[in-house]
Amino acid sequence: MTDFMTYCIEKAMMLVGNLLLAVALSIYMALLGNQLGNILWIDLIWILILLAVLLSGYWKWKRKQKETFEKLERLDRKYLIAEILEEPDQAEGRMYHQILKSACKSMADEIHAARETTAAYKEYIEEWIHEIKTPITAIDLICKNHETEETGRIREELRNVDGLVEQVLYYARSENVEKDYFIRELQLSDVVNPAVRSQRTAILEKGIRLIVEELPETVWTDEKWMTFILNQLLSNAVKYAGKKDPQISLRAEKTDGSVRLFVEDNGCGISEKDLPRVFEKGFTGGVRGNQKATGMGLYLSKKLCGRLGLSLDIDSVQGSYTRAVIGFPVGDYVDPARSPEKTLQNCK
Repeated sequence: MTDFMTYCIEKAMMLVGNLLLAVALSIYMALLGNQLGNILWIDLIWILILLAVLLSGYWKWKRKQKETFEKLERLDRKYLIAEILEEPDQAEGRMYHQILKSACKSMADEIHAARETTAAYKEYIEEWIHEIKTPITAIDLICKNHETEETGRIREELRNVDGLVEQVLYYARSENVEKDYFIRELQLSDVVNPAVRSQRTAILEKGIRLIVEELPETVWTDEKWMTFILNQLLSNAVKYAGKKDPQISLRAEKTDGSVRLFVEDNGCGISEKDLPRVFEKGFTGGVRGNQKATGMGLYLSKKLCGRLGLSLDIDSVQGSYTRAVIGFPVGDYVDPARSPEKTLQNCK
């Protein structure tokens, strides 16, 4: 049903009333002895005036509808629409406008309360994470000073705990990355080396051959967030490295539109049916799911890359390899908070 038909249905009572009045007037004039031609002329003029009023009303209604939807589209917080709408002239319209304002105010109050609760919870989590790192460090030092087979296993589990704590911290901050990052021009090796060092013990214990090519390329990114992302990718590579001659390689490739960093392992790989879902929150997969996995590492990495204006893709063949590719845009830095679509487009 078209908008015009909808409008006509809404005005049906007015149209029917006018038509009945026109018929009544015609009958009355005929009884008074007026000629049929004069009666038809009066009916025609009446119908034309009625049609003009109808079309004018429809045009105003359509224009107001368009303006309202445009205002709604431009509004970031759409639940505040009642605050910018003009109060209608009709009593019924004013009633619905007041109802809408009350409902929107109630929703705004609920959202404000929820945000305050979330902010307080986030603040508590961040403080807790900083506090929990103290006993983690203390336990690690105690194990280092009393090296035994048991303390070695404790330190290995402690590294897992520390990695999970880091995930919680970055997850808590992932919604407001722009408040916590400092973008500057860095050499790729400046962000790769810290991530490699953090995984060094696990790499040595598993006897993994690590190949890191020279990385002279410079990119625009935040060192801390980028190191965390690489740490997640390397942690996955170590966790799922091949049992026979395990190997992890890191290399970079510069093209006209981007610098791409490759993190590749020769482990069990990812099945074809699981590959499209690797960035889903909590997804652990089938073949790789037998490992101690939370399904948060790749999800967080993808999310943070998006916040930083970078691309992240995973390519894999089951039983052969898994390759993660991070794309950095080339050229003048564009803040992703202001132009995320343009920045991401340059990474592809």
